[in-house]
Amino acid sequence: MAQHVARRGWVLLGVIIVVLAGAVGAGMILRGLPPAAGSVGIATSGASGGVSVGNGAAPKGPEPGPAAVVLVEDAAVHPDADRIRKVLQRYFDAINGGDYPLWRSAVIPQLARDVGESAWHGQYRSTLIGTIVVHRLEPRPGGGLVALTSFTSLQNPADAPPDLPVRCLRWWVSYPLIGEGDQLRMGPTGPSDNLRAAC
Repeated sequence: MAQHVARRGWVLLGVIIVVLAGAVGAGMILRGLPPAAGSVGIATSGASGGVSVGNGAAPKGPEPGPAAVVLVEDAAVHPDADRIRKVLQRYFDAINGGDYPLWRSAVIPQLARDVGESAWHGQYRSTLIGTIVVHRLEPRPGGGLVALTSFTSLQNPADAPPDLPVRCLRWWVSYPLIGEGDQLRMGPTGPSDNLRAAC
């Protein structure tokens, strides 16, 4: 009888170990995934002009990481991948360089009018953005596309969102891309299009 109880104890211990190992493994996998919300996002692109393709994994190194946009494979094969990369690169290069005219050239005119140069400089005065990955492109209701993008920002905590006054933030943003002549421009995002978490 004692031997039977001991055997059951070892079996139970083995089951517990297997369950714990599975939970730890799942936790490690999920740690690298963005929040499961309807929106993800952000993009930038390197000055080299070529489309960067990646697997969506964040490059290792000092934050915020490289400032070149990376399109994962599904986004990279989109017919407008190069135009998307270029407009997102302009947008993020402008923020990183404090270049309002460059930013204005990447967004629709209404957005530039709504923000204004002095407000823009105040909003981005200490911001540096990197590790920019376009995960997916989806059709936008009414025309155009939505680029589901992730990136990392560094900023003075005083310039961070009031609810997360930290130096380093990871963002998942849905950027509207709207046709403007022979190029795309970025439209405004709403609060529900932005997710963020401290690094």
